[in-house]
Amino acid sequence: MFRSFLAARGGLWRNPDFMRLWAAQSLSAVGARFTREGLPIIAALLLDASATDLGLLVALSALPGVLLSPFAGAWIDRTRRRRVLILADLVRAAALVTLPVMAWLGTITIGQVMGVAAVVALFSMVFQTADNAYLPTVVEKEQLLEGNAKLATTDAVAEVAGPALAGVAIQLLTAPVALLFDALSYLWSAVLLASIRRVEPVCQAEDHAPDLWRETKEGLGFVFSHPVLRPLTLCLATLTFFLSFFAPLYVLYAVRELGIAPGPLGLIIALGGISAIVGARYAEAAGRRIRMRRLLMGLILAYGLVLAFIPLAGGAFWTAAILLCVSQLLGDGIWVIFFTNATTLRQNVTPEALRGREGGTFHLLTGGLGLVAALVAGTAADMIGIRPVLWIAIAGILASSVWLLALPDEKP
Repeated sequence: MFRSFLAARGGLWRNPDFMRLWAAQSLSAVGARFTREGLPIIAALLLDASATDLGLLVALSALPGVLLSPFAGAWIDRTRRRRVLILADLVRAAALVTLPVMAWLGTITIGQVMGVAAVVALFSMVFQTADNAYLPTVVEKEQLLEGNAKLATTDAVAEVAGPALAGVAIQLLTAPVALLFDALSYLWSAVLLASIRRVEPVCQAEDHAPDLWRETKEGLGFVFSHPVLRPLTLCLATLTFFLSFFAPLYVLYAVRELGIAPGPLGLIIALGGISAIVGARYAEAAGRRIRMRRLLMGLILAYGLVLAFIPLAGGAFWTAAILLCVSQLLGDGIWVIFFTNATTLRQNVTPEALRGREGGTFHLLTGGLGLVAALVAGTAADMIGIRPVLWIAIAGILASSVWLLALPDEKP
C-alpha cells in the first residue's frame, strides 16, 4: 500500500536523496523566517533604528554576497556542491549564535547586527547558488519542474509556520534569543545534506587550469548572449530591484504607521503561506499547460496589482490588517508559480558545467540591484514617506514584465 501511495504521488517521493535535500531545505526555510523577521525588529525596536538605518541594514548585509557572487559561481562549478551547501549551513549557524550572546552581554549594536546579517546573507547566497546547481544532480531533467514545485511547497509551508512562530517567539523570548531557532535549523540541515548518498559528478571539464576571473567572464557572456536567459535575467533583476523597496520598509510601515504589533504581524505574514501552498501545488501544472512567456508575464502583472493592497492599507487596525491579509493571501501564491517556473526554465537551458556561474551572474544582478534599492528606499522613505515609495515600487514591478516580450513564446 505504501509503495502504491508513493507511485501515485510521483517519482520524487521514491528518491531518498531528494527527500533528504527536501527535508534539509524545509528545516532551514522555517528557521530563516526567524532571521528575516527578527533582524529588522531588533533594529527597529531594540536599537530604535530609522528607515535609513533599516535600508543600510539590508543593503550593507547584502554587499559581500553581491560582490563575490560571480566568483562564488565559478568556484561552485569547480568543487563538490554538496560540500558547499554543508559549509554554508555551518557558517550561518555559527554567525547567528553570536547575536543572543551579544544581547546577553549588553553589547549589541546596529553595527554588530549588520555584521551578522552580512555573514548570513553571504553564505545564503553561496547556498542558494550551489543548491540551484545541485538539484539537477539529484533528480532527472524531466523531474526538475516537479522538484522545484516540491521545494516551493517547502517555502510555502515555512511561510505559514515560520513567521507565526517567529512573531510569538520574538514577543515572548526577544528577537536575539528567537534567532537560536534558525541556528539549530541550519545545523540539522547540514546533517541531512551529509546523509545524501548519490555520488556527485565533477562539473567542470579539466582541460585547463582553474582561473576564476576567466571563468566568471564566461558565465557573464553565456547569460547575456543566451536568447532565453538574457530577457529572463533582466526581468528578474528589475523585478528584484523594485521588490527590494519592500524589504527595509514593510516591517517599519506595519509596526509604526499601521500600529500592528510583532505578534499579529507575524500571523498576517504567515497567511501568505496558504496561497503559496496552493501556488506550489499548481505551479507544475501551469508550467506544462501554458506557454512560458504568457505565463510569466501574466503572473508578474497580477502580482503587481495584488501588492497594491499594501500601500492602500490604513485607517482602523482591522481595515489595515484585512488589506495586508488580502495581499499576503493572493500575492504569495502568484509569486510561487512565477518563480518556480522561472527557476526551472533557467536550469533547463543552462549546461551542467555552467550552472554555478549562471547562478552567480543571476545573484550579481538581482542582489546588486536589490542592494541599491534598499538604500534608495530607506532614504526616499525618510524624505517623502513610506507609502509613496511603495507605490513607486509597484509601478516598477508591473514595468518589469516588458523584458519578457523578448522571450521565445514556446509551447510547454
